[in-house]
Amino acid sequence: RGQVTSSCSSQRLAKLTAAVLLAKDVPVYLFSRYVPTPFVPYAVQELKAVAGVMITASHNRKEDNGYKVYWENGAQITSPHDKEILKCIEECVEPWNG
Repeated sequence: RGQVTSSCSSQRLAKLTAAVLLAKDVPVYLFSRYVPTPFVPYAVQELKAVAGVMITASHNRKEDNGYKVYWENGAQITSPHDKEILKCIEECVEPWNG
């Protein structure tokens, strides 16, 4: 679902996520259409990826839309991985050059 305040749709957020990863030479597989959530963890395992991201429209309020991140085993991330990812994000808030 689109966000009025940011003008960001799920499709745009997926493309931005892919672009950020590609900018750092991380290989990306991007579905060409909307898919059910279980497709992502399945693809992570099938493609032997190190992680997967699902841009999700929450079943709750639209403000709860966001990311689901899957580890290389196809399971949704849990502690300590979630905390380490958040720590890395908070340590690198400046935009990259270029």
